[in-house]
Order: sequence, then structure tokens, then C-alpha cells
Amino acid sequence: MSTDLTPRIALIALAAFLAGPAHAQQPAAPGQPSPNAVSVEKSAVFDVRPASGALKETMQRGQQLVWRARRGTNDRRFGLSDMSVAFLRSEAPTEVKITFAGHVSAFGWRPESDPQLEVIVRTRGGASIYFWNFVVSVRCADSNRPLPPLSQVVPNDIAANLFNNVGTVEISEYREPNAAILTARQCPS
Repeated sequence: MSTDLTPRIALIALAAFLAGPAHAQQPAAPGQPSPNAVSVEKSAVFDVRPASGALKETMQRGQQLVWRARRGTNDRRFGLSDMSVAFLRSEAPTEVKITFAGHVSAFGWRPESDPQLEVIVRTRGGASIYFWNFVVSVRCADSNRPLPPLSQVVPNDIAANLFNNVGTVEISEYREPNAAILTARQCPS
């Protein structure tokens, strides 16, 4: 009698093994992003206003950058909020420094590599006049953690034109052509 059950048990075990656990992630099909791939939901766009004769800064209207899962539930993975960009002109009119600040939060996930951001400076008419790329660090413990301000000096040959004509700033995810798509992993509980 035990020999009659052996093939059935083997068949049931094989079926259970092939089905796998209900929560297992399926591998990406060719041309599809990884199950843990994330991307920014939409860029953040800010109007720029003068704060003084030597300082211009972005206006806050609740803009955020939120990385979401590219497949499946589209859940939030991590994000940046309270972002601002300032343009400070020194006494020499040809020197302008751009500074980025913001807060970072992990929503139970962290990126497997540091996300790259791109700040695109545009005129009031929408023409791009300058861009700047940098990385930000996201840790599992982040909950509205202030990022250290990041700064860059604008090249002298365009500094005065940039300061006089800046109208908006767009902040978005930056990815090199043919670079791997950013992925995230769940933080330990």
C-alpha cells in the first residue's frame, strides 16, 4: 500500500515545488524591468523668485520626488520632500553658486545604489540653460532626514546669464544611457 502512495506524494511535492510560495517574485521577462525596479513617479518643477538682490530661490508648493515600483502594485519605495534650490551671486557678478537641500524618507525600502538626480535650470520661457547631476543617499532608517546641502559653482562664462534669466528649476531622476535601472530592496523588519 505504501508503494501506491509514493508516486502521488512525489507528484504533490513536485507540484508544490513548481508553484513555489505565493509571495515569491517572478523573474523579469525579457524586456521587462526587474521586480524590484523603481523609478520617479514624476519630476518636481519649481518657480524661482528673488529673495534679495544676490539670492534667488525656489518656491515651495509641496513638490516631491517619489520612487515607485515599476511593476505590480506601484507602491512607494522612498522619496524626497521639502526640496529647494538656491542661487547665490557673489559680489563679483560672474560667480554664482547653486545649492540643493531636501529631506529623504525610506518607506520600508532602500535603493541598492544611490539614486542620481538632475537639476535642470530653465529660463522663464522654458529653455534649458544649465544642468547639474548628483547623488543622494537613502538609508532604511530615514524618516524625513535632512540631506546635507549640496553646492556647485556655475562656470563663470554662463553665471551672470543664468542668474539673470532663471525662471524655473526641474528636479528629476538621472540615468546614464544604457545604465541599469535603479532597484530597491526591502528593509529588514
